[in-house]
Amino acid sequence: MRRTALLYDALLVLAACSTPPEPKKPGVHVPDDTPSCPSACAHLRELGCEEGQPLEDGTSCEKFCEDTQNAGHALRPSCATTIQTCAELASKCEER
Repeated sequence: MRRTALLYDALLVLAACSTPPEPKKPGVHVPDDTPSCPSACAHLRELGCEEGQPLEDGTSCEKFCEDTQNAGHALRPSCATTIQTCAELASKCEER
């Protein structure tokens, strides 16, 4: 009986000293319309939209779109290919 009590106490001490598991990190969900980035950027430039132009540091619309999408932030480039005016980009294509 005494051995069982000592074993039980040892197990309790080990359990108390163990490192808790790290919380699971959410996975990055890459949007599936990333291949639409080049056509979306070309369409935005055709319409004269600022979003189709390179960033101040020279990063192209295409690179920005692909990098942002691959980081898991949906820009919805497939939607951008369907707009008729620059104003529609925000009203039709932004996530709500």
